[in-house]
Amino acid sequence: MKDFTPEHDNLDHLREVWRVTAREHVRLEDAASRLEEGRSIVLAEEILKIVEQGVSKAQAELMARTGERFRHYIRTMHDARRAANDAKIERENADRLYWSRNNAEAQMRAEMRMTR
Repeated sequence: MKDFTPEHDNLDHLREVWRVTAREHVRLEDAASRLEEGRSIVLAEEILKIVEQGVSKAQAELMARTGERFRHYIRTMHDARRAANDAKIERENADRLYWSRNNAEAQMRAEMRMTR
């Protein structure tokens, strides 16, 4: 939706823009949530691998949290959350554009009734 200019005078178009941005937000929110849920699984897998090498659980947890796999996973998870938040802003903006136009049209109709 970047570099896209909605037709500000067309309510049907603005409604469709909102629908598309809302679906994109839902998709990105789902991806971010799945990564957040998977964080504990990745950490547990890394801890188990290290414990199997004879390291204490406490030390293995520290090693797993500072390991490259977990740090990469956390960066990916945060990037996904940022994308979902950005998409939420786009969705909210599309909603505001729709309602702004809807209210402007209602105002114009009311003004026209008053001039009769």
